[in-house]
Amino acid sequence: MKRSFAFALWAALAALVLAAPAGAQTLSVISASAKVCQLTGQTDWYSGQPTNAQTEARYGLFGVDLGFPVEADKGELLFLFGDTVPSGHNPILIGPPDDAVGVTTRTAAPDPTDCLDMKMFGTKRGLDHPTVTPAIDQGSFNVPTGGVEVGGRIYGFFWTNHCLGPDAFGPNAVNPLALPPPVSCPENGTATSLGRGVMAWASPANPLAFTQVAPPYASTFVPQMPKGFVYVTAAVPPTPKGDIPIFGVARYRMGIPYLAMAPQATIGVFETWKFYAGMGPSGPNWVSYQTWQSGQVGGQWSPPAGAELYANSPNVWSASHDERCVGEHSVTWSAELGVWLLTYTCGGAQVEARTAPEPWGPWSKPTMLLSAVQTPSVFCTLFWKWLGGGGCPGLTSQQIPAFSFGYFYAPFVMSRYTEVTKAKSPKAKAATIYWLLSTWDPYQASVMKTTVEVGP
Repeated sequence: MKRSFAFALWAALAALVLAAPAGAQTLSVISASAKVCQLTGQTDWYSGQPTNAQTEARYGLFGVDLGFPVEADKGELLFLFGDTVPSGHNPILIGPPDDAVGVTTRTAAPDPTDCLDMKMFGTKRGLDHPTVTPAIDQGSFNVPTGGVEVGGRIYGFFWTNHCLGPDAFGPNAVNPLALPPPVSCPENGTATSLGRGVMAWASPANPLAFTQVAPPYASTFVPQMPKGFVYVTAAVPPTPKGDIPIFGVARYRMGIPYLAMAPQATIGVFETWKFYAGMGPSGPNWVSYQTWQSGQVGGQWSPPAGAELYANSPNVWSASHDERCVGEHSVTWSAELGVWLLTYTCGGAQVEARTAPEPWGPWSKPTMLLSAVQTPSVFCTLFWKWLGGGGCPGLTSQQIPAFSFGYFYAPFVMSRYTEVTKAKSPKAKAATIYWLLSTWDPYQASVMKTTVEVGP
């Protein structure tokens, strides 16, 4: 029995080693995720204490989501927020801009009292909404998805032409831009269930006025993002002159990211980008913009084989769940951990993270940062009942939000606040990361923290 048990143990260990991508490292949580503070709104819905930002009294902002962090010049950290409530127009109708921008110069780690010391662009008369010229749809469910400062400009990515009531669709790795049959959404190019991505730039001095980028050969032509780059973010490279990693998902919350590397000097010229097309014997395979755009299978655009950054893998809490689930996401270089860090939600009940030594990988398997199923004591500080069930005891009717259920999304790491800490394992690196998390009901953004370690 002992011999057979030992053999089974070694076989299991060997299987784990063989299953791990070569070069990938192990990410583990050594101090559970916790809420630091509610960033937006007037009052922390759980504690009843006033928020530091006081967004309702100062700007008429009752609720908002997203808040993608963008490091700008002069030490400013900008936050690109999504749809605001109230927005100044009928929230049921798709229409004029209703997003928002926040800013802080705080470098100290967030705390429950001062949170991020964030201010919004606007006054008591209302928020100042960021605009894009030439105009795009910036109404409900059309939002900024990410941004990066390059060469004295803020480059923002905007999700537009997206239906407020999208039709149901699932993962589609072969034809990721295939639209579902029209039911509640026209699916006609002007308004679809997938939407499209647009890139625009603004001056750090006025991060509310964005201008769409245009190729130098036709200054009046307004391009959309390269195919498949629909919900898009970007990352700051670890070296001052390094290429900018651009990550894009074709099917919102139903995909695995693609990667393009953009030279800083020509970030606005897509023809100069190179696109990841899988790993070869001597390293990553790259294809040109023209090759990337020309892929076809069955009359539909199709990415090169291997373009997805990691192979599909079982979800960490449900073996049957499809890991093609990325929508809102962030990728950051963590000098403290020595890895690239990808954070996203998979479904509305958990936050996952992966690490890699390079933007193209190899990416680790997912590690759970937050789970509504496994850590109810944490999600009860965010909302009282998650979408799949599991309510929180001891709350008053005044605390229970109007829709009586919740889920979380948009976990965005704020790299400037990362703190080195002592690792538990030999040859590992550990750090406390701070990240934003959006919740639906209450419709707010909160600051979270997690202590993790990365080991070989």
